[in-house]
Amino acid sequence: MNDEQQPALPIRVHGHPNHETVLLWHPAVPEGDTRITDLAARIANRGKRVVEPTWHDGRDLLRSLRYARETAVHPPDDLTLVGYDEAAVAALAMAVHQRRLGVGLTEVACIGGREADDPISGQPLPESPPPPRVATTLTFVAGSAAAWTRRTAEAWKSAGWPVELAETDQFT
Repeated sequence: MNDEQQPALPIRVHGHPNHETVLLWHPAVPEGDTRITDLAARIANRGKRVVEPTWHDGRDLLRSLRYARETAVHPPDDLTLVGYDEAAVAALAMAVHQRRLGVGLTEVACIGGREADDPISGQPLPESPPPPRVATTLTFVAGSAAAWTRRTAEAWKSAGWPVELAETDQFT
């Protein structure tokens, strides 16, 4: 299926177009739930451009990545990818496969991730991640699944990835 045949991907953009881009992947939220939009606005208020797609499957995630890169004023590989909740697994998988997919990420942040299959590949994350091929910083924010976050952060750090771990109360 080519791009002309695909339905439009709903995307909200927050912040100034000249600012560094943050792509915020998150699971679908019910109508009227403003938590994700509020988070995107807080990030934008810190001088970032936030691309917030509404996705239904892994292809939508990849389409939103392409959109964020193609519409950025800065070099397309100067991109931060934030995975919220179950999308944290997809963000980590993207960190591993970024070069194979022809993209670059400066940072990947996982906010409140949890045990789930990667929505792009349909596969679980490996328990022992591969060593990094590029310098991408990983930031983990422990949320409701703090045990998963700490265990995952430690596994990635042990594999050689630059990892930062923040508790929810440290994250704004």
